[in-house]
Amino acid sequence: MNKFFYNVAIAVPLRQTFTYHSNQEIIPGTRVAVKFGKTNKLGVVTETVSNSDIQTKPIHMVLDDGPVFSKTELKIFKWASNYYLHPIGEVVISFLPTHLRQIKNTYEVSILDDNKKIIEKNLDFETTLNSEQVKAVKFINKLQGFMPTLLYGVTGSGKTEIYIRCIYEKLLNNKSVLVLAPEIALTPQLESRVRNQFGDLVGIYHSKMTPTARYKVWKKFKNGEIKIIIGTRSAVMLPASKLGLIIVDEEHDASYKQQEGFKFSARDIAIKRAQTIKIPIILGSATPSLRTLKLVDDKKFQSISLTKRVTQKSPPKFSILDINEVNLVSGLAPQAIDAINRTLNQNKQAMIFINRRGFAPQFICSYCDWKAMCNSCDSSLVFHYQASRLICHRCDSAFGVPTHCPSCSKAQLSFHGTGTEQLEKTLKEIFPNSPIYRLDRDSTTKVGSLETILSEINNSDTGILIGTQMLIKGHDFPNLELVVAVNVDQGITSLNSSALEEMGQQLIQVAGRAGRLDGNATVLVQSRYTNDQNLLQLRSGNYLNFTKSLMKQRQLMNQPPYSFEATIKAVSPNAQTNLDMLIQTKKFIDATNCIVIGPIPAMQSKVRGSYHHHLVIQANTRTGLNKLLADLANSLTADKNKIFKKVRWSINIDPTEF
Repeated sequence: MNKFFYNVAIAVPLRQTFTYHSNQEIIPGTRVAVKFGKTNKLGVVTETVSNSDIQTKPIHMVLDDGPVFSKTELKIFKWASNYYLHPIGEVVISFLPTHLRQIKNTYEVSILDDNKKIIEKNLDFETTLNSEQVKAVKFINKLQGFMPTLLYGVTGSGKTEIYIRCIYEKLLNNKSVLVLAPEIALTPQLESRVRNQFGDLVGIYHSKMTPTARYKVWKKFKNGEIKIIIGTRSAVMLPASKLGLIIVDEEHDASYKQQEGFKFSARDIAIKRAQTIKIPIILGSATPSLRTLKLVDDKKFQSISLTKRVTQKSPPKFSILDINEVNLVSGLAPQAIDAINRTLNQNKQAMIFINRRGFAPQFICSYCDWKAMCNSCDSSLVFHYQASRLICHRCDSAFGVPTHCPSCSKAQLSFHGTGTEQLEKTLKEIFPNSPIYRLDRDSTTKVGSLETILSEINNSDTGILIGTQMLIKGHDFPNLELVVAVNVDQGITSLNSSALEEMGQQLIQVAGRAGRLDGNATVLVQSRYTNDQNLLQLRSGNYLNFTKSLMKQRQLMNQPPYSFEATIKAVSPNAQTNLDMLIQTKKFIDATNCIVIGPIPAMQSKVRGSYHHHLVIQANTRTGLNKLLADLANSLTADKNKIFKKVRWSINIDPTEF
C-alpha cells in the first residue's frame, strides 16, 4: 500500500508545518483532521513531501472533496507567514470562514459551466462619465499583468463610477473582481451602487454577517456563482474563480491593518496577491497614504488623477476657529452653534465630527482629583448616558456610576470632555425640532441599524449628523452644507508619528462630505493651535500640498516612508518582566545598523490586566529589516532563557499604532 507524506498547517502558535502521512493522495489546500498532542485538530495540507525521514502520524480524516485553497493562495499564505513572522497555521486558518474551521465534512466542490453567459455587452449605466473619468477608465482597462495603480481623486470626483466601469470590463471577459473597503460602515453605499448595476453577481463579506451567510458567499465566490465581492479586510484572500482585478477603496485607511493576533495589512496582502497572479490592482483614495505617494514618486506604482468633482464644484476650504478663552457648549464654540442654526434655517444638513463615542471621556472628583479608571486597563472609564454606565473602551468592562467619590467620599463628581452621546443630547435641547442622527459603534450594533440611519439621512433634507470616523469616509450626503470638526488637536499634540498624517486625512475626508451639489459648504475646524503650520497647510483643502510638506518633515527625521519600522511587543502581568525580556532582546539587535528605541510602554500600557511594552526598530531598507526580524524570531523561539517564556511576545511589521 502506498504511503503519501504531507506538510500540514495547524492553528497553533508554532512557526512551522507538521508532516503527516496518508494512504490516499490529497491535493494541497484540502482541510484535514490530524492528531496533535492528545486531541484532533483542524489542518490544511500545504504541500506534498516526497519522503519523510521522521516518524509520522497518519492523517485522521480528509474533510473536503477538493481543496478549499489553491496552490497560488497557499503560496501567498506562506509569504504572509514569513513577512509578518506569524505561525503559518494561524495565517491559513484565519482566512477560512467559521463553518470551515470545524472538523466537519462541510465543503463540497461545485463547478459551473465556464461558458455560462455572465453579463450583457451593452449595459446601461446610471451616469455619464466626464473627460477625466473617461481617461481614467481607459488608462486602467489597458493595464496588463501586475500593475499597482493609485487612483487619486478629490472627494466627490466619482471614483466609484471608475470602479464600476473597470468591473464591467472584467465581467465581459468572465473574470471575477475583489473590492475591499476599510470598514463595514462603507459597504452599504458601495454595495447599493454596484449591486444596482450588476445585480446578483455581487456578494458582501464582513464580520457582522452571520457565519452561515459568510460561508454561502465564500462558497459562491469560489465557485463562480458570484463574480464581485465587496468586503472588509477578512475578504482579501477569498478564493476566487478567475480573479481579474482587485480594488482597494480608501487605501490609506488604518483599518486595513489588523492590530491583534495575526497583524497583517489587507492592503499589502492584496498587492501581493495581485503580484502573484499577475493582475492589476487599483488603490483608490482622496487622501493617499504617504507610503503610496512615495511608491508613486519612486515609479514603482502608476497613478491617474481626478482633480475635479463631478458637479464641477470646488471642495470647501477650512475656517479655523480659535477656541482659546471660549466657553464651549458640550465641546462646541458659540460660533459653531450659530452656523448650525443658519444651516438648519436654510433647510440643509450640518455634520459634527468628533472621534469620541460615549457621553464624556472622564469622570473626576473635583475635590481630590480622583479619576474613574478601569481596574484592568490603563484607561479612563467613559460615561455612557443611555446605558448609565462607566465603560472601558479597551476591554468593555462596565461599572455603575457612584454618587460619592470612592477616594474621599465627597459628592463632588463631574463629567469632563465631550463624546457623541453628549453632543446628541445637547443639540436635541438646542434644536428640538430638527432631526438628529448619531453614527458611531454604539448606535450601529443591531443588524441593519447602519443601513437604516444612512437611509434616514439621505431621505431628509435637513438635520444634524453626529459621528466618529465611520461617518466621514466615502459617504455621499447631497444636502450637507456645514461641517464642524471637534477635538482635532490630538492630531497635533500626539506622540504617535502617524498622527499628523491621520489628522490631515480625516479633515480632508470630512470636508469632502459637504457641498457636493452647490459648492457653498462651510467647514469649521475648532482648535487651540490656530498657528500650527500643518493645520494652516490644510486650510486650503489641498491634500497633496499638505503631504509634500509632511514628506519633507519625515525625510529630515528619517521616518517612514523614508525608513521601515517594526515593533517587538512584550505582554505579561508584570511590567518588569516585559522590560527584562525586551532588554535581553535588544542585545540581539545592538550589533546591527538598525535604530532601536526602547523598551518603552505602549500608548495603552495596560490592557485587560496585562502590561504592554515594546521596542521600536527602524531600518533604512526593507530587506535589512526583514532579515533582522527573521533572525530575531528564530533566536527568541529557540532561546532557553526562562524570561522569554514568561511573556507573550509578538512582532508587528509596519505598525500603525504604538
